[in-house]
Amino acid sequence: MTEEKTGSGLKVINRDLLKYMAMFMMGIGHMIIYLGVAHFTDILPPWGLRFFVYGEFFAPPVFFFFISEGYRYTRSRKKYAIRLLAIALITQIPFFFVNYPDDPLWKIFTIWNVMVSLLAGLLVLMVWESEWKKHIKIIVMLAITGATVLIQAEWRGFGPLLIFLFYILKEKPVLRFVIYEAIMLIWQFILNGFCFTLAWGAWGYLLGVTASIIVITFFYNGKKGHFPTFSKWIFYVFYPAHLLAVILIRALCF
Repeated sequence: MTEEKTGSGLKVINRDLLKYMAMFMMGIGHMIIYLGVAHFTDILPPWGLRFFVYGEFFAPPVFFFFISEGYRYTRSRKKYAIRLLAIALITQIPFFFVNYPDDPLWKIFTIWNVMVSLLAGLLVLMVWESEWKKHIKIIVMLAITGATVLIQAEWRGFGPLLIFLFYILKEKPVLRFVIYEAIMLIWQFILNGFCFTLAWGAWGYLLGVTASIIVITFFYNGKKGHFPTFSKWIFYVFYPAHLLAVILIRALCF
């Protein structure tokens, strides 16, 4: 079963709209998480706060997916990798001050932002499609993925894995869905200290990441929106910019 045949009548979300949905959920979720839930209790009801806090997990898988898509369609994979590296370096500064405001500055390059995992996933695909011998490919791909664990990048290990999954199983959406869910359960198991829990936070996380694969599988049509160039660049600007906004709001209001 190809992706085009899976729920073809429901495929009403184009590339731009899916990106905007992910950025919206990530932006609102991060604002609530980083500024503190208590500051939003007068604005949103409890269910609304939970929706946006856990809805933030909708975004990362979407952007992992778009790395696999971007790899197929970009004119220059080298320039694509350089862009991701540049944004990762730029983002690292606000990322550090948002997440670790009380840590000494020398730790700024010890825990990396998710853009590094996006870059690692792109490099994994470049290695996979190279003309190297298969055993060399596998060794290098594992080394790249392992490096994200060593440098403690967000979604370490699992980010490149998901990007590779999205790439190689593009034409097998049902199998992709099943494997994705299994990977998410393993990721949640690790995040919970190598145990499963029935806590609301765990279920909220799973709902967020599952919403991503549902939309990608059954509602995404693979078509460009009306402003593809703008949509191509907006995420590169939005990701560090929304973290800078958190820093400014903290400084001015709290």
